[in-house]
Amino acid sequence: MSDTRTSALALQNVLDARVPRPYADTVVTESEDAIGPVEDSFAAVDPPSTADARLRDEVTALLSDAGDALAAARIALRHDDRTAMMHSVKTLRGLADRMEQRSEGLS
Repeated sequence: MSDTRTSALALQNVLDARVPRPYADTVVTESEDAIGPVEDSFAAVDPPSTADARLRDEVTALLSDAGDALAAARIALRHDDRTAMMHSVKTLRGLADRMEQRSEGLS
């Protein structure tokens, strides 16, 4: 969740001319690099029950969506595609919200 929110913030700051693109590129790239191993390790778990299998599938899908969104954000940033960056900000924020809602449901 924090990687998606941090990347959305970095992109928004580029759009608002508050940070340089190379800085935001580092933030987004590191976030993208960080989410892959999390997805891999979570997907490798064998759930003990059907309910746990559904949870695993849901979380794995969210992580996959986040990885895809971070890749799209990185590409938009490197191409200086402001329209795509705006779309990425919205997508990343939406994913972070979904992740937060899901984590609250586990408490």
